[in-house]
Amino acid sequence: MTSVARHARGLSTLFGQVAWSRGEGCLPLATHLSDAPPVQVTGNLRHSCVTQRIDMLVTRQLNSFDLVPIIVPHHVDLERVEAITAAVGDGPHSQLAAVVGSRLGAALDVPAELATVYRTPEEMPAAIARLARLADSYPDHGRRAVSEPTATRLIDSLTPGTLLVVGAPGGSWLQRQLYGTGHRLLVTAPCGVVVVRSAPRRCYQSATDPTGVALGCHLTVRDALRLMRYPVVPVADEGLLVGVVRVATLAEADPALPIAAVMEPPVAIAAIEPTTAATDLREFFGDSPVPVVDTAGYLIGTISSTRRFAHSELFAP
Repeated sequence: MTSVARHARGLSTLFGQVAWSRGEGCLPLATHLSDAPPVQVTGNLRHSCVTQRIDMLVTRQLNSFDLVPIIVPHHVDLERVEAITAAVGDGPHSQLAAVVGSRLGAALDVPAELATVYRTPEEMPAAIARLARLADSYPDHGRRAVSEPTATRLIDSLTPGTLLVVGAPGGSWLQRQLYGTGHRLLVTAPCGVVVVRSAPRRCYQSATDPTGVALGCHLTVRDALRLMRYPVVPVADEGLLVGVVRVATLAEADPALPIAAVMEPPVAIAAIEPTTAATDLREFFGDSPVPVVDTAGYLIGTISSTRRFAHSELFAP
């Protein structure tokens, strides 16, 4: 499996829990993107995303909020959509544009295509290669490389009933062509435009239930040794992470002592950190899961610290 295919498979998990904020077209789009009924978020977005384990946010405008991938509809008319075109280039959000386009095509039961633009004959091989790299992930999608001096000519070539999916303003030539001053979208499409902006996968999104992993601080060393499933485990007191304890330490301790007497200070990663932070603690935890805590220090879950989670880096824009 290619790295692009692994990326697309990982991006598919973004659709686990989709949230929406008030704004034209946000709820219908969120409904088509979500595996479960989408949830509305209000108030503190950061708190809502963590507590409700949000994977993606459909909202009315791009802003500085970067905790989750953002999807913004511009005059989208889903009832009229007959085809999806995802514009892809070298920009940081093209992968997300491709997977959102694919998801919408499947949800609406309409054909989807990946399209890119090259300006000169010398740029054509790179454009063709860009589309070819996506072939493993989207074998049923159309692929089109357009030779035009400007990216807006691609928009002019769209057939009636087409919805366009594009990456947010970024550093690529394609994206610079589509946005004006203040990141104002310059292009229109027959059925509207969906703008996407990627974000790293966060720890709260990947954390699993700590039940069966974490130990209570009042357990005796004897009982802890019987229950421990990993060489290093978190220790909690009514949900608050208060330390970590090692099997090796317990093996040398008085069996009657509470583990609070022999535990080490707590080591954890914050819920909003990228999942790649788990690899930074791999030396400390080895193959043991890494505790994930909220802003108050309460244990909300654990994630693996092993290299098999390194693919989470692919979510980074």
